[in-house]
Amino acid sequence: MSHSEDRHLDFVLKHYKEGAFDTEKAIGRFREAKGIKPQPRRRISFAAIAISVAAAVLLGVFLFTGLESRQWTDVALADALQTVVLPDGTTVTLAPGALLSYRMKDQREVRMEGKVYFDVARDESRPFEIDADGAFVRVLGTEFMVDGSEKDEVKVYVADGKVLFAKNRKSEGVILTKGMEASIEDQMQVPEVEETPDVNSIAWQRGSFIFDHTPLKDVLDCLSEYYHVSFAATDLSKKLSGEFATDDLDLIITLIESALDVTIIRK
Repeated sequence: MSHSEDRHLDFVLKHYKEGAFDTEKAIGRFREAKGIKPQPRRRISFAAIAISVAAAVLLGVFLFTGLESRQWTDVALADALQTVVLPDGTTVTLAPGALLSYRMKDQREVRMEGKVYFDVARDESRPFEIDADGAFVRVLGTEFMVDGSEKDEVKVYVADGKVLFAKNRKSEGVILTKGMEASIEDQMQVPEVEETPDVNSIAWQRGSFIFDHTPLKDVLDCLSEYYHVSFAATDLSKKLSGEFATDDLDLIITLIESALDVTIIRK
């Protein structure tokens, strides 16, 4: 459009008064007189609208699904022993005061504090990974305990199967198999494997103590740590074998005294 045509069009618009004449008709006549062809209006078909709506819905579903896969689910803190089955079929037992969060959409990830026993459902396509605040564990399917209840230290005891235990995802780790135990402290880079694993480190989950020719002193130390009670005995050199339920300390003491012919005193 020329400068002259612009001026004529501006004149029409400038002198328009509501109700005086139809502006659209005036502009139309002006364009017709000047030989200007009107641009055709774009028509949006119902199909195009439907496709746009469908695309928006799909995008929303995608975004929601992506968000859902990134969300963590918290397991409520319990004052007593608590057992929970995760969506993948993994069973976790939380000691009193333990905390656990998980997400299982595209991968199996757990964050935890305290002491937790895992019976992991096997899934070779999705390894089970645990972040225990200063330690990292990866497995496919097995039974083990992660104990982060002590300050600046995390322990892992394997009851069955095999696990990778490391400081984090990128650091060097150790492979633990059935009956092995290892620990890592804040200043350490690689977990240290225990020479003498403590089978009673999972007594709280198993519900029993197991002793095999264990010196009475070590037996009483184990009971002392578990029940927070100090003991003394008339003969600490004797050894004990057997399995004892954890739910009755008085009965355990009575059975030990009878089996070893000793007297045990609570301090």
